[in-house]
Amino acid sequence: MVSLEHIWSVNEKGLSPLQRLGLRVLKRFVISWECITKNNIMNYASALTYSSMLAAVPVMAIVFAIARGFGFDTIIETKLREVLEGNPDIADTILYFVDSYLQHTKGGVFIGIGLIFLLYTLISLTSNIENAFNKIWFVTRSRSVYRQLLDYISIFLLVPFVVVIISGLGVFLQTFRALLPNTQLFGKTVTFMLHISPIVFAILTFMALFTLMPNTRVKWRHTIWPSVLTGTVFMLVQWLYVHYQIKLSAYNAIYGSFAAIPLFMLWTQISWCICLFGAQLCYANQSLQTYAFERISDKLSRRYRDALMLLLMTRICKHFALGLKPFTAHRLAVDTRLPDSLVDILLGELTDMQLLVEMSGEPNEEARYLPAIDIHRITVGMVTRRVESHGIETPSLVWQAGTPEWDSLRTLRNEAKDALLIDL
Repeated sequence: MVSLEHIWSVNEKGLSPLQRLGLRVLKRFVISWECITKNNIMNYASALTYSSMLAAVPVMAIVFAIARGFGFDTIIETKLREVLEGNPDIADTILYFVDSYLQHTKGGVFIGIGLIFLLYTLISLTSNIENAFNKIWFVTRSRSVYRQLLDYISIFLLVPFVVVIISGLGVFLQTFRALLPNTQLFGKTVTFMLHISPIVFAILTFMALFTLMPNTRVKWRHTIWPSVLTGTVFMLVQWLYVHYQIKLSAYNAIYGSFAAIPLFMLWTQISWCICLFGAQLCYANQSLQTYAFERISDKLSRRYRDALMLLLMTRICKHFALGLKPFTAHRLAVDTRLPDSLVDILLGELTDMQLLVEMSGEPNEEARYLPAIDIHRITVGMVTRRVESHGIETPSLVWQAGTPEWDSLRTLRNEAKDALLIDL
């Protein structure tokens, strides 16, 4: 296998614009491949496939419930049958389940067990999506329960309206084209817009997903090209899925219907793989300049990590002493020129050590960090001692109770550093 280790030490200033572009594209794909392999990202696609299958009917029920209020339920039903035109039995089954789900509503609100199951499936799906994206961005902490409920419910209340609006826009364009049959210019323009609108909608959806779902700061400009690539490939796979269903059913009417569910699961799995790869490309875009350091962050020595913790504590304490606005993880990473993911991990450890406290303001505002102790009492020795003693030190949980060497080894570390081990 060809080694690409040297690409991180290449000086881009001596390259031509075309060579520089090729090198950066290569770096992006190397970053994506290394991170996908390291974090086993594709395993998350399987979990998301299961969650998607579980949440399919509740989500469709919400979409149809809102669409019926606007009179667009027939349009959405037609779209669903177009996607599953190779297997109409599956479409009939989904619509039957949706109708049964909606029959147990009262005043538009799901009650009893239906409401609990609805909330569970929606939160489970969105939580799994966030966990997968956080893994891609090396974020160790998920949103709080309050933010999960607020953000996730807002998303699922907004999505049906977006679907209804897009469907209504398609109807408007088709009606507009029918009213102007003899106008060649407008007819071709509207036809082109009808063909291109699903791809544009898919691109915008992926862009919003890549920007908002990770529990970290993602700059939207880094999501543009990955969203274009992801949306285009996603629509191509959907087209192949629809046409393959038709050919399969026409080739073998018996096994075609039986294979509909596995085919749908396979399409869902591939779709999530495409989505996660697009998210990985967004990470590669944003971390292109810092990844050379970030890729070896797991191999940093303990002494170097301790020094970085002291550096972060120093910046935060000085910032606090001057009465300035507390640092966010991103601003601290920019100030120290360290990767965002590494700073986020170290800040989490310092918070667990009760050296820092995380302050959250508005639901969509980034957390800020303040000293948890009076800054006139925080010394290098205090930070070092807390770093060294962080974790479990109960002998009964580490070794068997009553091990004679435990107490002596714990004291020898500071009192007899030059003692030979053979003399213990």
